[in-house]
Amino acid sequence: MSDLWTRKRRVLVRGLSTLYYEAGEGPAVLLIPGIASDARNWFRVMGELATTHRVIALSLPGLGGTSPGVDVHPVTMAAFVADFLDVLEVPSVIAVGHSFGGGVAAELALDHPDRVSRLVLVNACGLGRAVHPIAIALALLPKRGADALSGVVSFPGGAGALALSSKLLLRQPWQIPPMTWKAQYVLARSRQSLRTSLEVFRACGGITGQRESILVIDRLREITVPSLVIWGGTDPLFPVWQGRDASRRLPKGRFTVLLGAGHVSYLDNHEEFMDALGPFVRDDLPGAPTPEPANTGRDQQ
Repeated sequence: MSDLWTRKRRVLVRGLSTLYYEAGEGPAVLLIPGIASDARNWFRVMGELATTHRVIALSLPGLGGTSPGVDVHPVTMAAFVADFLDVLEVPSVIAVGHSFGGGVAAELALDHPDRVSRLVLVNACGLGRAVHPIAIALALLPKRGADALSGVVSFPGGAGALALSSKLLLRQPWQIPPMTWKAQYVLARSRQSLRTSLEVFRACGGITGQRESILVIDRLREITVPSLVIWGGTDPLFPVWQGRDASRRLPKGRFTVLLGAGHVSYLDNHEEFMDALGPFVRDDLPGAPTPEPANTGRDQQ
């Protein structure tokens, strides 16, 4: 997708300068990235959905260009997202969240059910205790150590950390467009984004894995809108059985495994990802509420 088709915008949400990208018109789709990833990673997805929908890719506070200042717990982040939608005068969205963003999307559907008409969880956190040991190690870093690590990694030459994280999160890195690698490199040099990412690890994880306080698996039956769970079949961060279990607990849930894809499955296997997401977003699904048109008013400065 060309940058010419994507509008980069900022609005004030709770006094914080909030970055988002937008394309297309129609019912709203909200794309929420995980940590250590960038809203621009969604550009290929935006390009395909923008033919029928208004697609919004949001940078969460402290990550990828939005000012910090919000507690990083998924519940707090979901409340921020609801306020963001208020500023944009968007009544409801099809919420698509990846990894930590999936946990935020699930909390948005639980705590603000009128704001979510359909839900898509992509390799999402909060669906079980199990997590890769590296995530546990990062969660156990003391704050001072995390700050020091974010400083070292953001220095010139710290791109080795990008290569290491890519090896963990991706299974088919040759599938990733150059512009996405460029956005990831810039993000890896941002000390603020790295610091916030490590805060998320500490808030969401502990010695036994994902913290009880972020788990939503036992509350999924409260989400009554059509829901789709997409998982990379070789995700080393969160095991694939967590996604399968979540889809069975969602009253209107369905499950898709992307074979050969890792944690960032929408980049690893874009074509199959869109084969699953596209019809779910566009089709007239039984039991789905009719999307309300979004107000496309002017941005705040």
